[in-house]
Amino acid sequence: MMFEASDIIGGYSAADQILKGVTVAADAGEIVAILGPNGAGKSTLLKAVTGLLPNLTGSIALAGDPLTGLRPRQIAERGVAYVPQESNIFATMTVRENLEMGGYIASDSTSRIEEMFGRFPVLAEKRGEAARTLSGGQRQILAMAIAMMVSPRLLLLDEPSAGLSPIAAAQLFDTIREIAAQSVCIVLVEQNAMDALELCDRAYILSAGRNHATGAGAELAADPDIRRTFLGG
Repeated sequence: MMFEASDIIGGYSAADQILKGVTVAADAGEIVAILGPNGAGKSTLLKAVTGLLPNLTGSIALAGDPLTGLRPRQIAERGVAYVPQESNIFATMTVRENLEMGGYIASDSTSRIEEMFGRFPVLAEKRGEAARTLSGGQRQILAMAIAMMVSPRLLLLDEPSAGLSPIAAAQLFDTIREIAAQSVCIVLVEQNAMDALELCDRAYILSAGRNHATGAGAELAADPDIRRTFLGG
């Protein structure tokens, strides 16, 4: 597996262990969804992988390279990019300036910006406009493009479709598929569970900070117990 996180225990303080032994894995070109009720530890897990979570035990590795204990910048330099649910763009900066910020650790940032404009034509059209003028869907595409500026091997997405219309969400999911097709490993937390199961290759369902179930998206979507307990019927 390209990405492996095993027996992750941790939280925001020594007395607040939200994750209680979570294990997830994903391969290059694979889309893996992390699902579960509020408070299950989904977003916390992404923060653990990026080095933003203190008091962590367990092991995290990318292509066999240990990430546990590294600082967020060191983890980014090893090929991990993270798109949080909120505050994921610089609203007052132009689209191009946002990409420049995303590429601050990249040695070829200028060529990468042009690559992003080629990959996401809507951003090229609005390169000189302030990011705050973009639609919700366009902002999420910009946030992912910022993350892609470092040529990540692992892309972590936290609630990428939150607040988007069904049409904008469908377009965003198409973009996620296109990124995965470039052999990028994608792990996402998603509020729209059924849409996520349709999008992903595999999914992990967390409950109370622990693994509850895992399997192919279609298999979990068809499981009556999973549907009743976690998917609203």
